[in-house]
Amino acid sequence: MKKILVLTGSPHPNGASSRLADEFVKGAKEAGNDVFRFDAGLQPLGELHFLQLDASERTIADNDIVSREVLPKLIEADVVVFVSSLYYFGMNAQLKAVIDRFYSINHELKDDKQSAVIMAGYGEGDDLKPMKDHFNIIQKYMRWQNIGTIVAEDSWNAAKLAKHLQEAYALGKSISA
Repeated sequence: MKKILVLTGSPHPNGASSRLADEFVKGAKEAGNDVFRFDAGLQPLGELHFLQLDASERTIADNDIVSREVLPKLIEADVVVFVSSLYYFGMNAQLKAVIDRFYSINHELKDDKQSAVIMAGYGEGDDLKPMKDHFNIIQKYMRWQNIGTIVAEDSWNAAKLAKHLQEAYALGKSISA
C-alpha cells in the first residue's frame, strides 16, 4: 500500500479536472492505496496565499488548512499527484498557491517520491505545453520520479474526456506497493 496525495486546483467540483481526479482516486483506492485528496480550488483563497513577513502584512494562522492537513500528508506521501485545468497556459492559481507552500519544507520532500500529473484543457498541442513543462520542472527540481502524465486535450469533448477518464482510472489502479 502506498500513501498517495492528490492535489487538485479546480474550483469546479464537476469540471473535467475534478472528474479526472475522481477516476484516479477510484483506481488508486481499488488497488489498495491510502489516498488523501485536497481540492485547493474549493478552499477559501485567503488561507492559501498569504504569509506574514512583518507586522503590516496579512498572515496565515499557524493552523491553516495547508499547514495542518496538506503539508504533513505531503511529507508522508510516497506518490504526489497534481491535477489542474488549463488557465492561461498554466496551472490554476489555487494549486500553485499550495505548491508554493512546499518551499518551507523542500528539504523534507526531495528524492524518494513518485509523482504524476493530470491536466485538462480546452485546447490541444502547444496550448498545454507550458503547463506540462512547469510540472516537469517541479518534478525534476524535487527529484521525483514521474510515473505518468495525462494530458486531456479538448476536455469539453465528451468522447475525448471519456477516454482520458479511463486513463486516469488506469493510472490510479497501476499504483501498488
